Amino acid sequence: RVDDTFLSAELEIEVKIPDLKIVSIQGRIIRSFAEECRNNAEILKRAVGMRVGSGITRLVKETIGGSNGCNVFADMILEGCNAVIMGFTVDELDTQLAAETDEAFGQVLKDMLENNPRVGSCIAFVEGNELRRRLGV
Repeated sequence: RVDDTFLSAELEIEVKIPDLKIVSIQGRIIRSFAEECRNNAEILKRAVGMRVGSGITRLVKETIGGSNGCNVFADMILEGCNAVIMGFTVDELDTQLAAETDEAFGQVLKDMLENNPRVGSCIAFVEGNELRRRLGV
């Protein structure tokens, strides 16, 4: 939910685990400075089936935002995607910070990369990355 002087909007996204696909989405613009967003909740249907991962930013900006879309909804979807990613990342970071030795830290990184739903979704996880090469993942 966003609520300030110029904008009031709500968005609810349902993401299926483990593939992180958007299975349902609904939202509404209550108050907006952006005329193209008023009464334009139908545009959200375009996000169903998108996968939170590699290319999601470009895909959302091209299909939901832009001159024929609603940049407010696009930004809200991307914020939701970031929340999903952080939901998977926080526990992993806690485990890494609790590692008492360099070997344990290295093992935590290796386990994270082997079991991470975001592998290939950004430069840190891309195939052939130096980190993945050093860890043998």
